[in-house]
Amino acid sequence: MKRKIGLSIYPEQSSFEEDKKYLDLAKSLGYEVVFTSFLHFIGSENVKEKAEKVLKSIKYAKKIGFYTIADVEYASMELIGISVKDTSKCLEYGIDCLRLDSPSLPAEIAAVTHNKSQIDIQLNMSNNDSLIDNVMDFAPISNRLSGCHNFYPLEYTGLPFDYFLKANKRYLKYRLNTSAFVGSHNGEMSTSWNQKEVPTIEEQRYLPVGQQAKLLFYTNEIDTVLIGNAYATEEELKELAAIDRYEITFDLKCSEGVTDIEKKVLKFEHFRRGDITDYFIRSTFSRVEFKNEDIPARDTRGVYNRGDVVIINNGDKKYKAEVHIILKDGFEDKPKKYNYLGTIDKNENRLVDFIKPWAHFRFKLV
Repeated sequence: MKRKIGLSIYPEQSSFEEDKKYLDLAKSLGYEVVFTSFLHFIGSENVKEKAEKVLKSIKYAKKIGFYTIADVEYASMELIGISVKDTSKCLEYGIDCLRLDSPSLPAEIAAVTHNKSQIDIQLNMSNNDSLIDNVMDFAPISNRLSGCHNFYPLEYTGLPFDYFLKANKRYLKYRLNTSAFVGSHNGEMSTSWNQKEVPTIEEQRYLPVGQQAKLLFYTNEIDTVLIGNAYATEEELKELAAIDRYEITFDLKCSEGVTDIEKKVLKFEHFRRGDITDYFIRSTFSRVEFKNEDIPARDTRGVYNRGDVVIINNGDKKYKAEVHIILKDGFEDKPKKYNYLGTIDKNENRLVDFIKPWAHFRFKLV
């Protein structure tokens, strides 16, 4: 499936003019999806006025080409005149998808995917329960059904990574579209007040938005990444828009003394050999492409740790120009055939695990 990026707006906490400015900028950068919510202000004052503000901004987002998602439950649907039996007003409002946050019956959820307005239905993936299996028993239109994780404003409440993967499997087995969240370190608007970080996975919480998104996309299990709070800065929007959504790409700061030819080798299109070793990720075709280049020994440290990136120097004529990512701490290079190139950022260390046999990967030199 095509991988997309999106963002969230909370019009009842801002103004239409600010939302419009934010949406226009995001659209110009390639963002395609907008998430918003009605359910979090049900029971507060002036709910009708708040709902009208949300609807105005959603309608504008739809007008300029965004796919729009509204987080709802029974009371908020009633507020705006829709229900699981009649979604027709969604067309008037510019809502493409309803994220159902109510504990609905599986048969009811399946039935609403057959709505004549062709509105999509999204379910909460983060509970890791059997709801999706039960819904599929009642023959929904699966192309109108997707899953989206929650975001977690409160520190330490985000999902553990392994649990996140288990929850994904329930949706992936039906080939359903999946979404998850990253958090801006600027915006304080969300379904919770004055909370800046709103990730799906706890270990994302304080990472830059680009690294948060890599953790989601590079699992090959998430199709859409959404910024859960508003407003992200222009720099954050650009950072997320700039990441490669498909090829595992590491931001690598080269060590002092790395030569121009070594940098050229780093920019090569790398992939891991299929016959793997536990000790390092081995990219071998660079030795074919650069076999005639001179790579004199320099900065041969002898001992390397997980995440260190090295290249084989002239000391080994057969394997010269191979690039390795070290997988084990304390790995010894007794012949000193390695030149040290740099170390993968500790925040991206998890991504090393995603490089399976034959998987492609890249280095972005920063």
